[in-house]
Amino acid sequence: MSKGIVIGLGTSLLVCVAGLVAQPAVAAESGADNIVLAARDGARRGNPSRAQRGSSAQRRPSGSYERNTRVTGPNGQQGTREQRGSWDRSAGTWERSSKTTRPDGRTSSSQVQGQRTDTGYEKRATRTGPNGQTATRDTTVTNDRENRTRTRDSVTTLPDGRTASSNTVTQKSDDGYTRNSTRTGPNGQTATRDTTVTNDRAAGTRTRDSVTTLPDGRTTSSNTVTQKTDTGYTRSTTRTGPDGQTATRDTEVVRDRESGNRIRDSVTTLPDGRTASSNAVTQRTDDGYTRSVTKTGPEGQSATRQTTGTWDPETRTWSKEAVRTGPDGQEITAVTDTSVEFDE
Repeated sequence: MSKGIVIGLGTSLLVCVAGLVAQPAVAAESGADNIVLAARDGARRGNPSRAQRGSSAQRRPSGSYERNTRVTGPNGQQGTREQRGSWDRSAGTWERSSKTTRPDGRTSSSQVQGQRTDTGYEKRATRTGPNGQTATRDTTVTNDRENRTRTRDSVTTLPDGRTASSNTVTQKSDDGYTRNSTRTGPNGQTATRDTTVTNDRAAGTRTRDSVTTLPDGRTTSSNTVTQKTDTGYTRSTTRTGPDGQTATRDTEVVRDRESGNRIRDSVTTLPDGRTASSNAVTQRTDDGYTRSVTKTGPEGQSATRQTTGTWDPETRTWSKEAVRTGPDGQEITAVTDTSVEFDE
């Protein structure tokens, strides 16, 4: 997809949850969509590591959750985010609201309401930025089981009344799927992306090829091959930009199921030949997990992130603390507590 269109939409939507300090903790808002599975899986299966996994909230028993995040920057300034959500399985509805407070006291908010339909679901998201301007996004997803297709249509209305749209059709095949996406920005410019994924179960491989056509007709492409191994997998990705320059990323993941240890190493080679690397070690514990991540840039500078996740089955609370240390030694700390209640 054209970066111009993607960045333009993101900026106009005013979803900056923001602030320089608050950003690291709240950048992954999509995690909130899955937070309802955290406590349920942990409580029912006694496995807190499952708090990071799951499927859509509509499939879970009815209930609600609260999630509070506090981020403290190196200068002591704080940003917060409060999230509340609920879902009703029998009615097929769910909703989520969040409020982000920046270190300077300004706030932004979002509300999401969803309704299951006979063939998929409908969802409306409303987001209000710190300047009070509001944008909305209406999404409809339709599944055709007979033809093995899934269609997703979305229309975003910006604060100035202009609109942007996207259409994505996924076609399942015997050995994978194809996906064709078209996105049109508020200026009428259109970009497309065509993706093909092929699985070879016998060889243990998965190949993903994608071609993006930008509004000016230029193209970018990517090829990713994932190879299953006895202890995890390897993945090689090659991406070519519209100017023909190529970058690669090679990743290896090794799991030790007995010890509950997972190691992920990745090396990215830039078009100019310089490299960047990352190493992540995740260790399962009796009540959650720990994760240590080190990333080194092409200039040799390194940043680290130390994360601890803890599950309390009695209170159905998932607690997570992450400390990020930048190349200059300054720290940003994010503390998140999530509690879930289920209707009996």
